[in-house]
Amino acid sequence: MKIKVAAGIDIGGTNTAMGWVDEAGQLLYQTAIPTADTPELLVEQVVETLQAAASGKAWQIAGIGIGAPNGNFYNGTIEFAPNLKFKGIVPLAKMFNEKSGWEALLTNDANAAAIGELQFGAARGINDFIMITLGTGLGSGIVANGQLLYGHDGFAGELGHTIYDYNGRSCGCGRKGCLETYCSASGIVRTVNEWLETTSEPSSLRTVNPLTAKAI
Repeated sequence: MKIKVAAGIDIGGTNTAMGWVDEAGQLLYQTAIPTADTPELLVEQVVETLQAAASGKAWQIAGIGIGAPNGNFYNGTIEFAPNLKFKGIVPLAKMFNEKSGWEALLTNDANAAAIGELQFGAARGINDFIMITLGTGLGSGIVANGQLLYGHDGFAGELGHTIYDYNGRSCGCGRKGCLETYCSASGIVRTVNEWLETTSEPSSLRTVNPLTAKAI
């Protein structure tokens, strides 16, 4: 009897993680690769990796779920993601479908994380919560009355691009003072670099090269 499985893909500004899961949410395979510079190369690399992992397995493949920065669930597109090297509107769900032959659904990465917690994780049995994701950027997914909030355009609940300081730091989205320019991994690095440049206080971070959020 074949096991029904689905692929999960998490596209980040630095790395792309992927895996195969069964209906109970059990992880059967996982790996990660550096996020490619173009969507075409990314799709090719991910699909080849997933196909190799599924080869010879008694699996019934249901499809692919993709979490991506600025992912629009309604359209299956990544739209003007400031933390990815490929810009503009990218029809990523369609590209994955055409490359793999599997049905592909895409949403914002923080929304995908919220759904995961709702179904299989810490939010099981909780109808109202906010999921915060911290990485290259700052993401959030909001669940109310047991339903994920997408909004009319698919971009509801984007706390990372809530403006914290109207005269603040420039953001990759084109505005100033977005929360993620302060609270993300890259924002923390930015804060520490500014502190090191404007003070003479001793710190072990002055000898760290490269200065990354992980090192901090």
